[in-house]
Amino acid sequence: MRLHAMADECLPQIVAEGLTGSLEKLELDCRIHQEVASTARTEAEKVKCDMMMQGLEFSRVENALNEELRSLRKDKKELHKKLHDKLQDAVELESKTVPMRKRIVELEEARRSDAEQMSKLEKRSTERETLLGKVEQDRDKASKDLSETVIELARVREENSGFTQKINELQLQITWVREENNGFKTTIDELQLEAA
Repeated sequence: MRLHAMADECLPQIVAEGLTGSLEKLELDCRIHQEVASTARTEAEKVKCDMMMQGLEFSRVENALNEELRSLRKDKKELHKKLHDKLQDAVELESKTVPMRKRIVELEEARRSDAEQMSKLEKRSTERETLLGKVEQDRDKASKDLSETVIELARVREENSGFTQKINELQLQITWVREENNGFKTTIDELQLEAA
């Protein structure tokens, strides 16, 4: 009985000591958890800050890329316009070249016709000179015909010289037009490569 009474007296002290130990352990655990939570909060803030910085960097890069894309689209439109203008110039140049080629063909035909006429006139002149040597009675008439033939021949030669000069000028113009056309074709090829 006395033992039982002693146990009843010591029990509150034992319980109090046990509670004190548990309380101290809980306080220690609580401090540890608070430190862990504080560290976790710090890490979370750091991560949040890093994410904000990455978001800002991403926005900056995205804006720069959008600006570059807008610039490229603008350049593309300008290149398309330049290419269209160059193609228009090439078409206009070709439309100018066609009549010149036609005119050259006409001048070549005229030159051939004049050459045939000149050949005929020279033949007639030779025949008249032969007749002049053979027939002395018709010398005056033959001389007159010969003079007319020589004048006509000189006129035809002068006309032929004028045609030859015109042909040379047209050939120079064609050479210039071809060089300019080649320049346009080169520019068009370069613009098409740039546009591609």
